[in-house]
Amino acid sequence: MKPDPVVSRTPATIHLAMLINMLSMGSMMMVMPLGPDLVTSLGMQSEQTGYFSGGATLGAALMGILAAPWLDRFNRKPALILLLTLRFLLLMACALVQDSQQLLLLFILSGCVAGPLAAILMAAVLDLVPPAERGRRLAYVGMAFSLAAILVVPAALTLAQWLGWQTPFLLFGACGLLLALVSSRLLPSLPVSPAPHGKGLRQLLSSSLCQGALVILCLQMFGHFLLIPHFANYFQFNLGFPRQQIAALYLCGGLASMATMRLCGGWIDQGRAQGAILLTSLLLALVTLLGFALPAGLPIYLLFTLFMALSSARASTTLAITAAIPAPHQRAAFMSFQGTVTNVAAGLGSLLSASYLVSDEQGALHGFAELAWINIACGLLACAGVWFLIRGLERIKNNNNPASGIARQGSQ
Repeated sequence: MKPDPVVSRTPATIHLAMLINMLSMGSMMMVMPLGPDLVTSLGMQSEQTGYFSGGATLGAALMGILAAPWLDRFNRKPALILLLTLRFLLLMACALVQDSQQLLLLFILSGCVAGPLAAILMAAVLDLVPPAERGRRLAYVGMAFSLAAILVVPAALTLAQWLGWQTPFLLFGACGLLLALVSSRLLPSLPVSPAPHGKGLRQLLSSSLCQGALVILCLQMFGHFLLIPHFANYFQFNLGFPRQQIAALYLCGGLASMATMRLCGGWIDQGRAQGAILLTSLLLALVTLLGFALPAGLPIYLLFTLFMALSSARASTTLAITAAIPAPHQRAAFMSFQGTVTNVAAGLGSLLSASYLVSDEQGALHGFAELAWINIACGLLACAGVWFLIRGLERIKNNNNPASGIARQGSQ
């Protein structure tokens, strides 16, 4: 008997999804640590780095919400290939600009495509992976964030240092087009069944579980992006960290993130999601307190590694928990709304921090401690929210709700 072609190709497609996620995230992340190079080459102010990440994430959010009603109407495969091609063509075009305003515009346009792309990609992963394996599989795909920090960001920094800031945009854009070609060969066809009457987008958004998940993600990402866009400038100009070691710093953070995400993925599949979210949230709050709110002089390598590892593990755990909410015909829409909320929150956090922080003549940023306190508060509130969300999912599961679509009864 022949194996089902979709099932037989699942491991390859999961690896492909991780690579796409890694490159897309990395090309979005790299502009933040490249901030000092852009300041030098394009004459930007150091605090303006936040406008790149903020504008791109807000653009992704806008396109995500506009595309959400349509994403579950199309076969996942051609939609993914189209969005991949457009995303990385725009990224390559960033290398051709003459000033920071042109770079900002093209980078934001590329970010606009990243919203629907991420939604389609994660919906395809959920279509392929059975619920009992989602903790580990989603943790593996989520390792793209860590691998982006390990591979993409250090490579971008090194290439920019050797060959100019344009080189990473050209190279990673070309790699993205190559992944689009590979997707056309490896990704199975994933048609979507039409939504049953009364079980579409409006029903999903009316679910209390869906609403709670979106609020939790909003809190996490807003607090995270108050700080993360400015780390490279803060470490270099405030703490005197050498520019040539920033790539190694991101490498350490990425390696530690991979380890914690795999650990938490195993815990989730063992039914220990509550412990994972509580541990990562409390430890992250402690690291932020001692590292930025009330600086205790922690070594920068230790501080950044812990911050990145705990942030990644918390995000991966939250994603695995919320993935149980949508039904199959709601997955792309849910992922799109999830991406919209997180991108809006991240964009607002980046823009607020960019407008709040002030740099002096040496490029040092002032006001970082106050933003760290807000980060801590957001993280603790989100932790409490995830705790209640897990309890709600367990109650619905115990009421014999079908495994494929807890959100169907989430508002009942």
